[in-house]
Amino acid sequence: MRNIVCQVVKLAEFFECAIAIESLNFSNKKAKMSGYCKVYNEMLVLLSTRMFRETLESRCRRFGVELIKVNPAFTSVIGMINYMSKYGLNSGTAAALVIGRRALKLSEKIPQCLLRPEDVNKHDWSHWRRVASFIKLHRIRRTQLFQWRKALEGIRCP
Repeated sequence: MRNIVCQVVKLAEFFECAIAIESLNFSNKKAKMSGYCKVYNEMLVLLSTRMFRETLESRCRRFGVELIKVNPAFTSVIGMINYMSKYGLNSGTAAALVIGRRALKLSEKIPQCLLRPEDVNKHDWSHWRRVASFIKLHRIRRTQLFQWRKALEGIRCP
């Protein structure tokens, strides 16, 4: 992992650009994990996000590369709806595109066809929360979202 961090920071230094990451914090989840299944608990324990983040922060400081931490809210959902099918990306790469855009302070509007008339004055994230809930409720797989208009039929109905 340290070698990968080293390569990423060298690239950012070479191209004179910042690195953007999600500001993730699993401490609350780890504290509550006694109620979950064993496999899920092991996954959370083995997550090395803290080591990755600390190594990245240290390396960025050492080489003068700006590290931008962004809010992780709905990055996957936004990426899958706005960019996955449009650019032929996988869901992880589409989410990374959203993270980069968020670091640049760009907003992510929901497609007009997913808006309901009563939602017009609400914040964009309330729209994305509704889409994320719909996807979870209907167990829509990520691959189905390459054709998200078809997969999300019925979302405009309350």
